Amino acid sequence: MTAYGGTGTAPLAEVLDLLTERIVWYRFADQVVVYCNRAWALANGGEPDDFVGRPLDTLLSSGERDGLVHQLARLGPETDFLQDHITRTGADRWTEWTDRYLPGPDGPHILAVGRDVTERRDAELRLAASEKTYRGLALRDPLTGLANRRLLDELLTAALARTRRSGASLVVSYLDLDGFKAINDDYGHAVGDAVLEEVGGRLQDAVRDADVIARVGGDEFVVVQECPPDQAGLIACRLDQLTAEPIMVGGLTLLCGASIGSAVAEPERDAAAAVAAADAAMYVVKRDHRSAATATPPVS
Repeated sequence: MTAYGGTGTAPLAEVLDLLTERIVWYRFADQVVVYCNRAWALANGGEPDDFVGRPLDTLLSSGERDGLVHQLARLGPETDFLQDHITRTGADRWTEWTDRYLPGPDGPHILAVGRDVTERRDAELRLAASEKTYRGLALRDPLTGLANRRLLDELLTAALARTRRSGASLVVSYLDLDGFKAINDDYGHAVGDAVLEEVGGRLQDAVRDADVIARVGGDEFVVVQECPPDQAGLIACRLDQLTAEPIMVGGLTLLCGASIGSAVAEPERDAAAAVAAADAAMYVVKRDHRSAATATPPVS
C-alpha cells in the first residue's frame, strides 16, 4: 500500500476496487487520504482520484469528525488495532470500522476498513427489544402490571443491600384480601380482576416511586418501603386505610378489606426470609380477623 501508484500495485488496487468493504488509508498526523478503494469513494460521492490528497476531516459531518477524533485518540503504538467503531451512513445504513495503526519511515498511517453491518445491527436491535419485552413480561404480573415474585426477589435483594449501607429501615408488608373470594364467587372473575387492579392502583398511588409493590398470588400483594427507623410502625396503618375504602366496580359498591402483616427486614437476612417474616405476621392478623368475625356477641 505504501507504493500505491507505483510499479506492481495496479493489480492490488484492481482487486480492492472489487470489494464491497470500504477501504481508506490516510496519514495519522494530518488525516490526508493516501489511498481509497472504489467502494469508499462511491460512499462519499465520487471516484478514488477525487479524494487522494484531501484531508479526511473535510469529507465528514461534524458527528463523524468527532468520531474520528475519538478513534485516533485510542490508536497508537500500544493500541494498533481497533474493531468496534460503528458510524451511520446516510439515513438508515451503518458501517463498522476496523482500524490499523501502521508506523512508517515518513510517520504513522491509519488503514481503515469499513463493512456494512446494517442488517446485523437491525437484527441486534430487534433482538434487544424482544428480550426487553419478554423480560418485562416475565417479571410483571400481566393483570396489574405490578412486579411478580421473581422481580420482587431482585428488587428486595437490592433494597436490603442499600439499607445495610444507609441504616434506614426496610419494612416488608404482606397483604391478603379478606373478602376477595366472596366477591369472585358472587360477581364473577371479571369483577374480581377489576378489584385486584383497583387495589394495585391504590397501592401504587400511596407509595413512592422508589418503593416496591408486587402481586405474589391470586389476592396477595407485597409492599416494600424504606423509611427512617422511627416511622416503621406507621407503614401497616397506612396500608390498612387504603384497603378499607369501598371499591366501585360497574355500579357495584364492594367492601374488600385486607389482612396486613408487616415486618422490619433484618439486614443480614435474604429476600425470602424478609417476605416470610411479613407473611407470618399477616397470618397472625388474619387469624385475629377470623376470630373477631366468628365471635358471639354478648347477650344483653
